[in-house]
Amino acid sequence: MPKIEYRGYTNHLNRHPAENICHAFDFAKHLTRPLNNYVVINFDRESEHYGGTLFRKVRHKFRDWFNRRSKQVYGEALLPMYVYSLENPHGQVHANWVVNIPPALQAEFEKKSRRWVEKAQGHVRRYDVRSVTVDPYTDKSLAKYIIKGIDGRYVGYMHMADYAEDQGRIWGRRAGASPTLSRAARKEAGFVPKRDRHKWRDRPANDDNIVAIA
Repeated sequence: MPKIEYRGYTNHLNRHPAENICHAFDFAKHLTRPLNNYVVINFDRESEHYGGTLFRKVRHKFRDWFNRRSKQVYGEALLPMYVYSLENPHGQVHANWVVNIPPALQAEFEKKSRRWVEKAQGHVRRYDVRSVTVDPYTDKSLAKYIIKGIDGRYVGYMHMADYAEDQGRIWGRRAGASPTLSRAARKEAGFVPKRDRHKWRDRPANDDNIVAIA
């Protein structure tokens, strides 16, 4: 059986991680590497106590693969960019994972993601891993969707009335962003969401500028 998370549990998502996820979507576009893949991973039933452990294993597999393959394809290892949230509305943990995958690695990522889940929990069912493309012009709706388990005290502040819904108890960390999209990374880059979040529209993402940005 996977390791049980001992960090305690939460019943909702707090304001700061929710804000961090929304700003991370904007920052990724600012870096011309938008979060362009939305992956939903359903873990084992009754996975309440160890869903976080399983998803951490998946992310570790992803980072190893992304480091190796991006270096092979682009001549330099790219930094992974993603956000995630864990939800448990019915006793079965699932992960909302939104990640940047360059076009040349898209097909391989879809195949590998199933293998990573299988290695993490010992098996993978037909509908355990689902992936769809994200439209950067409407991705803030997705950002609000994956933070819909937010604490009711912040629903108004985050303009979440159309999204907020109880998402059950999660043991361990409930949501997060890759270090490349973190608050510290945004501060170091001088990125101010209200001022800079729309500048990406003049600098569309493409394979030609990925290496320089990373």
